[in-house]
Amino acid sequence: MKAKRVTPVVSVFLASALPLATAALAQDPARRQDSPPPRQSQTQDQCPNKQQSEVKTFAGKITKSNGRYVLEDPSTNNPYYLDDAKSAKKYEGKNVVVTGTLDAANRTIHVQKIESAA
Repeated sequence: MKAKRVTPVVSVFLASALPLATAALAQDPARRQDSPPPRQSQTQDQCPNKQQSEVKTFAGKITKSNGRYVLEDPSTNNPYYLDDAKSAKKYEGKNVVVTGTLDAANRTIHVQKIESAA
């Protein structure tokens, strides 16, 4: 079997691409072995400039709205979506205290626990 000859066009392409690829690798600090590894992105807990969510308690009545469980807070007259439907289902129609973190942008409480209100 005879070896195929590389056409001049392919040779020119390969010859011009190789220096570009090695230059890109040399400039990328993540690929250089003598530089420290790139920093990992920080989580919300590690970023001091981002608004950190703290665990809070919310009181109100659990109802269902548009197929989702919500906590109707009478003090603010605002509903908050609950991200734990399994826990919320047990308390539907009852007054509760929900412990969790608030995602204000989506008006969602990330539930840690739900307890009956006294």
